[in-house]
Amino acid sequence: MSRLLLCVLLAAVAALTSFSAFTASHHHDMHQMAPADAPVYASQGIVKKADAQGVAIAHQAIPALNWPPMTMTFAQPTTPVALKPGDAVAFTFRQTAEGYQLISATPAK
Repeated sequence: MSRLLLCVLLAAVAALTSFSAFTASHHHDMHQMAPADAPVYASQGIVKKADAQGVAIAHQAIPALNWPPMTMTFAQPTTPVALKPGDAVAFTFRQTAEGYQLISATPAK
């Protein structure tokens, strides 16, 4: 019986060690994807809605993300940009832990 208990304890220790290593590496990976390190994407589109919660833009396809044209809402940047529905914009954004965040938006040419 003590041999069985020893085997169970060793298996538990091995499982906990593996889990700890996974958790540490996963946390490290999340830290590496901090917003400042996340890739920046660019597109053009038409503003559909803009308020303190976010900016909805009907944008062109974004090949780098394999996205078709669509309308989606981006979180406002740290310093919100003044946009209104109907504005044609060239914009940049990145992915954050909370979703996609607008970085900049300027009148499209």
